[in-house]
Amino acid sequence: MAKNSIKSIDELATKIESGSFPTTIPTGIYSLDSLLNGGIDLGSKVQIVAESSTGKSTIALQICKNWCIRGRNVFYIDSENSITKELLESTGCDFYTEKQHGYGRLVILKKSSFNDVSEYLDKAISLREFSLVVIDSLASLVNDCYVDIENEKKDKVVKSLTNNNTNYESRPINLFINKYSALASRYKIAFLFVNQYRNKVDPLKGTVLKEYGNKIVRYNSDIIIKIKKEKEMLWETENEIYSDKPFLEAMPATHARLTFTVDKSNKVITGTAIESYIKYGYGLDANIESVLKKIRDGDIIKSGKYYTDENGNTYDGFINLLNSTVERKATDEEDESVFIDPDEDVSVFIDPDDEEYQ
Repeated sequence: MAKNSIKSIDELATKIESGSFPTTIPTGIYSLDSLLNGGIDLGSKVQIVAESSTGKSTIALQICKNWCIRGRNVFYIDSENSITKELLESTGCDFYTEKQHGYGRLVILKKSSFNDVSEYLDKAISLREFSLVVIDSLASLVNDCYVDIENEKKDKVVKSLTNNNTNYESRPINLFINKYSALASRYKIAFLFVNQYRNKVDPLKGTVLKEYGNKIVRYNSDIIIKIKKEKEMLWETENEIYSDKPFLEAMPATHARLTFTVDKSNKVITGTAIESYIKYGYGLDANIESVLKKIRDGDIIKSGKYYTDENGNTYDGFINLLNSTVERKATDEEDESVFIDPDEDVSVFIDPDDEEYQ
């Protein structure tokens, strides 16, 4: 089509696909999908921020698994070198690290320098087969001079480094974020940035927590969700039955209550918050997620410590409500005539052949 051949608004709109909207892929985690207004848009950049040992990587892997279930390929950059074989197995991601018929592939890169990450990320994007790129974490991306021990000029280079070009205030991260933000939009690839806090001294406020990266990182993130660990707890789940146990240092916590808060968004109101529970090493607990969804939707009414379900049954405490729900679900699964809606808890029940998830 010649440059001057467009003679109407209709022709122009057709050529530039005016009015088209990005495809939204659910994370498969109800709490996050609520804050993301359905999921992550292809071509968008989402950042999750939390303190260390909150479960960021576990949540990221849970999202990866659910995208692979939908036939979407995921490129995961493990710059912290924290993704272990055991974690892949417990989150159910190990199955997708090998080619599986009808499912997406999870490819994991264990590199931390900007040059190494960029080299492989460029190759991955050029394939045009990946729908999601996870960078875990931004804080662990480093300038190459820190890891180039064979460079004869290394000492001079290191001596020239200042606070303005370390991994969280650097020109390399500015270039990195700007480049891949543009490529994300161009190739309709979603990016998930996993980030954490650092201490920053403010003249007026004293020491404050601030996420790694400067204004460029925040500016290029379409959505930022901050995760706060509220409380750790020990919930035994033998035979899928939950029971309270006193928290002892000798008995490590199995779960933690988390609060997810929208810090920046182009889809929902900033400040929107939602609560969920993570099971360490496994992800956001599917049983608890399904119960919390019913509470938020009004199917279960909370009054003080008592809960009344849709059938009029009242339970004394959240644990009793949770166990009743788990027992009912187990009974329903035994009855092959019962249809389980995959939308109710897609992190557990999903039909990969359903066109909705392709």
